[in-house]
Amino acid sequence: MKQEYLFHGSNTGGIKVLEPRISLEFKKLVYATDDLAYALVRAGRQIDVIREEYQGKGRPFELAECYPNAFEQMFNCSGYVYLLNRDDFTRNPETGEYISTKPVRVQGCIPVDNVLRAIISMKDSYDFHWYYD
Repeated sequence: MKQEYLFHGSNTGGIKVLEPRISLEFKKLVYATDDLAYALVRAGRQIDVIREEYQGKGRPFELAECYPNAFEQMFNCSGYVYLLNRDDFTRNPETGEYISTKPVRVQGCIPVDNVLRAIISMKDSYDFHWYYD
């Protein structure tokens, strides 16, 4: 059964509509995922202290610290996972990402008290590597 919602992680609360922003491909896009664990990663502070590799549904993504306490620095904060209507997105078959070129209305929000604790609780969903592992 196909799940009804896609997810979008952010450390900004109170969003009602996600507006397309310039992407790495220099296109204005809204990104979403069908993977709740990956949305949690995107809910942390967006600073370059970790290495991540997203493989797409069915293959775990990897999350690795680049230096000691990087996870604390990025994820020891509150965050939000927004629920989005799947029909507002198209799926890129090469990357598995869901994208929209239009604004997307938020259908619901899951507040996350501590993103790091939430990520650790879902560590079976991905490959998690502390700096000293």
